[in-house]
Amino acid sequence: MSIKYIEGKKVYLRPYGTEEDKELLYQAVCSEVISSLTGNTKPFTRKQIDEYVEKIMSGDDSRVDFIIVCQENHSPVGEVVLNEIANRNANIRICLFEEKLLNKGYGTEAMKLMLDYGFGKLNLHRIELSVYDHNKRGIHVYEKLGFKKEGVLREYLYNNHRYYDLIIMSMLENEYREKYLHM
Repeated sequence: MSIKYIEGKKVYLRPYGTEEDKELLYQAVCSEVISSLTGNTKPFTRKQIDEYVEKIMSGDDSRVDFIIVCQENHSPVGEVVLNEIANRNANIRICLFEEKLLNKGYGTEAMKLMLDYGFGKLNLHRIELSVYDHNKRGIHVYEKLGFKKEGVLREYLYNNHRYYDLIIMSMLENEYREKYLHM
């Protein structure tokens, strides 16, 4: 899927494509705070990240990956991904690259842009996500965007001597249309 840019007010989305993208993603997966929110419990090597980004850039019809870029200064702030695209369904995930980038609205707008793309351009019927119960900020944003809780995988993640539940949330195309297109 060859996409150039998706424009928003605070951010725009662009495909992966630079060596800097690899470094930013590597630094994000090494961040203790970001890893805690995403449930990442194993370390990644630079080689693994480089191979991951190379795979993304080579094209794969089952996923769409974007770097989130701040409109104000054109600096990359995160990534947002639609993956596991099949049967008009997809999974969505987002990661901001640094803790200081949280609470600025970048993630909320990037998610909305990706929902527009998924339901509008890709004609998806259902978009789901999973979020750990300790990520209260993420849960709040997803509910504000219109995601509904579907279920809980109890004590799914063990990290720092503690168990966390994994909450499954989704949005259907008719819910998206009602919330954003007023149909």
